[in-house]
Amino acid sequence: MKIRTTWFAVGALFLLAAVPASAQSKFEIDPFVGYETSGSYPIILNNNSNGTPITSLRVNGATAFGGFFDYSLTENFQPEFMWNRNNTSYSALDQLSNTYIPAYHSVIDQFQFGALYMFRSSEVKLRPYVAASVGFTHDENGGGTPNRTEFSYSLGGGVKYYVTRHIGFRGDARYLPTYGSSSNELYCYFGCYYASVAHFLNRGSFTGGIIFSF
Repeated sequence: MKIRTTWFAVGALFLLAAVPASAQSKFEIDPFVGYETSGSYPIILNNNSNGTPITSLRVNGATAFGGFFDYSLTENFQPEFMWNRNNTSYSALDQLSNTYIPAYHSVIDQFQFGALYMFRSSEVKLRPYVAASVGFTHDENGGGTPNRTEFSYSLGGGVKYYVTRHIGFRGDARYLPTYGSSSNELYCYFGCYYASVAHFLNRGSFTGGIIFSF
């Protein structure tokens, strides 16, 4: 699966490169590196291989890399695809000691389909933007732990700085949660009732990279 997800991202790059030359001025390819923060979600009380009661899983913060692939529909609006990978690990919350202990390694690939809106004119070199997307996150887990593919989305923004028409720099920061689990919780408002509540890995993504515009 690691090979397939990597080739999926590489394939997107070649699809963009295959468009006719007359349309290439509208495309941007932005490889990046950065950091993604940790996040946790509760699970149904479970025991690990040592019999330790586990109540929560946490993905640990890790270095990230990947790329943005943008297409300019207008001067300010760009549909966007993002691939973000981080080689990381999960920790489990030991209910007895209330501390996190190592659980298993994971390679996390996040695939997001969305758009961004850039402020200011295209004649200006420094252009801030806001962005949003939806997609999915795939965990390739080690230690015999099943792999997972779950819904995810992002909200954020950043800035692009164009050194020339074809080269620039980009800084991006966004909230990038992934669905983790659901549980029934009691709510009391004009009576009490149980409702299903979704729990997310609430992670932050901070990246910087180079813009190649064609």
